[in-house]
Amino acid sequence: MIPSLSSHMVHSVKPQETVQEGQMMIDGMGHLPYSERLGHLQLTTLAERRFRGDLIETFKAYRDMNGLRHIFKFSNHRSNIVSCLKTSNSIPNNVKKLHRRFFTERIREIWNKLPSYVRESDSVINFKCNLENFKSMCLREGISSGAFYWNVSHEVLSKIETPAYLISRSKQVEFLRANPFLAKKNYFNLRY
Repeated sequence: MIPSLSSHMVHSVKPQETVQEGQMMIDGMGHLPYSERLGHLQLTTLAERRFRGDLIETFKAYRDMNGLRHIFKFSNHRSNIVSCLKTSNSIPNNVKKLHRRFFTERIREIWNKLPSYVRESDSVINFKCNLENFKSMCLREGISSGAFYWNVSHEVLSKIETPAYLISRSKQVEFLRANPFLAKKNYFNLRY
């Protein structure tokens, strides 16, 4: 099932990402900030994984593998998604803003930025491999500006790891080191 709405508000991003707080139980991870734990464990944010999943579902729709091709409007000559958003002045702005968060709109720019060899893959497995190879190539060559799905991790981490968060996190680690019973009770592993 594809989530139809995307949450972009700061207060809803933090609870979604804290699902991964189990990482603190791993030796040597409890004292690290979230971004460093992700890096050491070679994980991505939940938001990035969601966009990757959206791209996979879009590929399935494009290939008509999941019966959802009808929800997209693909261009006639290429595999680009054309916006279905109405630009009429009679539609209130709040409705237009909400519509931009729907699956078909939030994935459009990211899908259209993918090279044709990724979009034209012949199977889901090849699509996933081509998508990962494209991401690796872009990161290796320093191509990161634009609407690439992996940029969402930077946005999420900048909302979570504010200077106030890092100071608070440092104080929390100091407190838990001084109170190992509480650290253990809260599944916080401070061993290096």
